[in-house]
Amino acid sequence: LMFSVVVVTIGDASGQFEEGMLTVFYRACHIVYICWRRFKKLMCSRFRDVMVSSRSVLLCVRSIHTSCRMNKRGPLTIDGWYPRDHMPDDYPKNEEERRAAAIKYGMRLEDYKPYDKDDCYKYAGNYPDYGCVTYDHKDPYENWSDPHYRRNWGEGVSYIRHGCLQILFTEILFTIFLWTNTVIFCRHLIPALIFCWIGIQTWPKGRKWKNDIMLKQYPYDIKRAYPFTDPRIYPITNYTFEPGDQ
Repeated sequence: LMFSVVVVTIGDASGQFEEGMLTVFYRACHIVYICWRRFKKLMCSRFRDVMVSSRSVLLCVRSIHTSCRMNKRGPLTIDGWYPRDHMPDDYPKNEEERRAAAIKYGMRLEDYKPYDKDDCYKYAGNYPDYGCVTYDHKDPYENWSDPHYRRNWGEGVSYIRHGCLQILFTEILFTIFLWTNTVIFCRHLIPALIFCWIGIQTWPKGRKWKNDIMLKQYPYDIKRAYPFTDPRIYPITNYTFEPGDQ
């Protein structure tokens, strides 16, 4: 700050104010550049240390979970359930496949009923048809694993509940990009942009979207009298009535 004041003062006194300001500007840019390089170097070293420590912790935890002692059954190991465990397979063709599908979804054989293959809307392989079992159909006094939804751990739900997720029954886990969707989008977007562009144009001979009016006329020059003078001292003659030639 002192350097800047001295340079500006000397430059102003000698008639070289612009050169002094340029010197201050260059020196400020140099200081900012040095600070940025030091900050970048510090952040890179910190990020490298964090990555090394997090990687070591991850390897340590992974080694613990994959150890032979942790793989044994006990209070620290709980058989988990994942959405991939309920991913449907092909429609059961015989009694053995039907029994295996019932066991997979945790149902009794007599209660297991897949969706009809001819139903193009609901068909989902061997995924069971749980029927319409809503929140109100379930006992409110039951000890549910999730009381908020009245659902137990690993309990199957209707296939329609997976509609908002990327758990698709066609084994396609990612959204397919189609150029036809882009073309359809452009068919709607481009005409809308064209109409908006036409609407904001002001061509002299084009269609007018508002009436042409002159600037508002005032009897006194308020800007000239601002701030302490009486505007009536500066009248404005906007138009006069002159007598016509006799």
